[in-house]
Amino acid sequence: MGSRLSSAGTWLLIVSLCLYFGLSSMGEDGALSENFSASKAKLASPSGEPFNVSASSTDSRAPALAVSGNSVHVVWEERGRVYHRFRRGDIWSSIYSVATGEQPDIAADAAGMAHLVLVNEFGGNYEIYYCRWNGSTWSLPRNVSNTSGVSSSPALAIAPDGMLHVVWADNTPGYNVIYHAYWNGTYWLNEPIPNALGGAPTIAVDMNGVVHVAWQDRNTPSAPYEIYYSRWNGANWSLPENLSDSAAEQSIIPNIAVDGSSEAHILWQERVNNYYTIYYTWGRVGFWSIPERISEDEADAYLPDAATAPGNIIYAGWDESTVILYRKRVKAYNSPWWQPTVVFSDIEGVSDLQLAVSANGGLHAVWAKREAAGNWDVFYQRLSVELFLPIVLKGGAS
Repeated sequence: MGSRLSSAGTWLLIVSLCLYFGLSSMGEDGALSENFSASKAKLASPSGEPFNVSASSTDSRAPALAVSGNSVHVVWEERGRVYHRFRRGDIWSSIYSVATGEQPDIAADAAGMAHLVLVNEFGGNYEIYYCRWNGSTWSLPRNVSNTSGVSSSPALAIAPDGMLHVVWADNTPGYNVIYHAYWNGTYWLNEPIPNALGGAPTIAVDMNGVVHVAWQDRNTPSAPYEIYYSRWNGANWSLPENLSDSAAEQSIIPNIAVDGSSEAHILWQERVNNYYTIYYTWGRVGFWSIPERISEDEADAYLPDAATAPGNIIYAGWDESTVILYRKRVKAYNSPWWQPTVVFSDIEGVSDLQLAVSANGGLHAVWAKREAAGNWDVFYQRLSVELFLPIVLKGGAS
């Protein structure tokens, strides 16, 4: 005796898959489309039009994004200061001037409080500073790095227990090393990550509180950069691993996200045939997938950003100077990447894409766009609202 899906069970499976993967994956005739491969990018099915968050006559760049509950927080740098704006429901706040500085990064905790790190020069030295949003005001900046060297490129993540973790590049020893700091409830504790040299660090914390960090480094001053990874279990750092492993090509600007299985997903820019592409790998210490190229066109692709959603869904986004795209993959099915989705395009120029996923799986994005007047503004858009339903298989005897 074997078993097969009954016709009713088959239809239920198809409906469930459509809901699980999003109604935008259905074709115009209502049938399931080619989700896992396509030669053309499709347009996003966003919720509302892009919203100009900064709305300034001067350059607004380097946006960062955090989502918690029904609140969305956006920060950016403008004229040597960091600004903040948030949305609750469908209402946007006024613009807040947070502090003097640049290179902001933001995260939001389960209580809806926002946490910010930035770079600022004080007393002749560049340091990493931290500010906290209590729902109505920002705290005064607090020094996180506290080193004698130049501290730059901060990245922030929050553990499930609320512990804050920050990484940055620091040249205190006379060369660039990667530092890690965490907040113990009273003060910041920081130290260099063992054997982690280089710059452009990125950080994520998994559901078990394990800290995952990636960065770029090179073996000699004339060698191309490679992408390295290490993780901290609360006591020890793993040995750095070379993930890009392309000694003849430049691999730079990594970005990292972790999924519900505590596995890391890492993107970076890879130089191929004299232009930049986006490469991707995923895995854990000692076990990594073969790096694969996920940007398709023969055009320079820049500044990748990764995000994960419930159901082990992975998003990868980047810009190609005049267009912003993202791709989606469902790790649970070991599936290939879906076709690219166009978020926004403008001949004047777009850049600085940042993605974030809400607790219910909704995808949000911010980016910078060059206006006709020549200045840059920061835009926000909610790209999707995901539904996650169980897939029920009804068997029938044959």
